[in-house]
Amino acid sequence: MTDPRTAPVTTTDAGIVTVRCAGEVDVGAAPHLRDALRAPIRGHARGVVADLSAATFCDSMVLTVLFEAHRDAQAHDVPFAIAADGPAVTRPLELLGLDRLLPLHPAAAAARAAVTGTPEPRRP
Repeated sequence: MTDPRTAPVTTTDAGIVTVRCAGEVDVGAAPHLRDALRAPIRGHARGVVADLSAATFCDSMVLTVLFEAHRDAQAHDVPFAIAADGPAVTRPLELLGLDRLLPLHPAAAAARAAVTGTPEPRRP
């Protein structure tokens, strides 16, 4: 059973869907994350961002879900990006070489900018 603190939370803004998971994102959360990413991709959203910037642990099943979502997004011509800045997500991706294959960004704003094709907003 997925801990409600790690269940994906989906928001939509101007056709861009952001799916956010925080805390320990493990094998229990993977199917929920898969479904949360698959629906907007297959529904031809304007873009999809997987925001794992608040994840403290990332299971190998979640890495598979991210890879599948990327492949699915390409097949449906939907821009897709991943936001992850902590070692819980970035380190396993680097070890597996997936950081060179997946659209990985250090923050949700950068991932959203990549999906929309607009420059990242500057901080004051």
